[in-house]
Amino acid sequence: MATEPRKRVDLGEWLADLRRVGGQARSLAERPETVDSLMNVSDLQMLEEATKRILVAMSQRPLYGIALPRDWEGADRSALARPGGAFETGPPVPAAPGGASDRPTTGVSGENLARSRPHGIIGSTDAMRRVHHLTDKAASCSLPVLIQGESGTGKELVARAIHERSGRQERRFFSENCSALSESLLESELFGHVRGAFTGADRDRKGIFELAHGGTLFLDEIGDMSVRMQSKLLRALQEREVRPVGGKETIRVDVRIISATNRSLRTLIKEGAFREDLFYRVNVITIDLPPLRERRDDIPALVNHFLEHIAVETGLPGKEFAPGAFELLTGYEWSGNIRELENVVQRAVALSDSLRIEPGDLPDRIRHLMITDEPPRYSGTGKGGEQLMIEKALHNFEGDKTRASRFIGWSRPKLYRRMRYYGIPIHFGRAGARP
Repeated sequence: MATEPRKRVDLGEWLADLRRVGGQARSLAERPETVDSLMNVSDLQMLEEATKRILVAMSQRPLYGIALPRDWEGADRSALARPGGAFETGPPVPAAPGGASDRPTTGVSGENLARSRPHGIIGSTDAMRRVHHLTDKAASCSLPVLIQGESGTGKELVARAIHERSGRQERRFFSENCSALSESLLESELFGHVRGAFTGADRDRKGIFELAHGGTLFLDEIGDMSVRMQSKLLRALQEREVRPVGGKETIRVDVRIISATNRSLRTLIKEGAFREDLFYRVNVITIDLPPLRERRDDIPALVNHFLEHIAVETGLPGKEFAPGAFELLTGYEWSGNIRELENVVQRAVALSDSLRIEPGDLPDRIRHLMITDEPPRYSGTGKGGEQLMIEKALHNFEGDKTRASRFIGWSRPKLYRRMRYYGIPIHFGRAGARP
């Protein structure tokens, strides 16, 4: 019996998507005869992961020639993460009395999914809008997530936002840093141990996988995990069961995995330091967090957020940054990203004697920008720090005293007093004026 046209899959388009996914999926795409006849069992696991990624990336277009249902646009996307849904990856959840599932609803479906934003994730640049979008997508399903970004970019914050907006929000969220523990200790932490398994094991102890049943486990710096531990983790994810150290019985678990790394896992795979099969298991939805130096427009919003948080914590009146201080913050490179910015804000609040934080309240490494980044046709050789700061501001604003004083964070009278003290001419910085 011939297949109805509306149910036929466009094989060529599907193979093209597999090639874009890359890795083993690309290898499969180059062997269409395998797909056209009977697929090898060894290909099924890879095909499952590749198909999940394609479905997540799919927008409102026909899927390989099959038109989407009419009610797709307004459908509850979170239903895809429920038992029987296309994105379900964990074991089935028993139905509650009356046939309803006892899995909590996500609360981010339909119209709310498009409008809502993860709590605590601040940013409106193009890169951060993509992060918001992917976080919403990840929260509406139960697929594994890999968060990539430099240290201090907020990877755990994104992981918590996904958990808190997902169907597992009523269950527990656990976080484990894979680089902070030795291999044996990490194994015991994740899988637990039985009494007598090793010296000091005087009682049975549950592992994080068992404690996080029904919830979310965040594995930070997964790229630092040993190859042996990667094998054990892969088995736990594939079989959805763990065996405590020293134990004989396995324990069934339903845990969503969110991983994070500041290293390139693809590079580690080439070096033989990371398993490729584990990579495809944890890397279904990928969220790339940009470093702070690539989203400088978000710095004012981040600073104001930190100031409000500090005011609430301390109960003291809120402070604000002078425009000149903001200029310096946006010009700094921020190698430590958001974590470094928060540290600088906390320091400035503690050291500032007024409610207005001036450039002088910032660390030397940041104020140094004001006196080293000299404009053309200007030399500050042999001059002191404050004199350089004044002359730099006057050069930047072509001698405009109001804008220069605002940039530095002073009043105009104070700027004039300091100019007289250093012997800086009144017309300094204007076109044609001599230094």
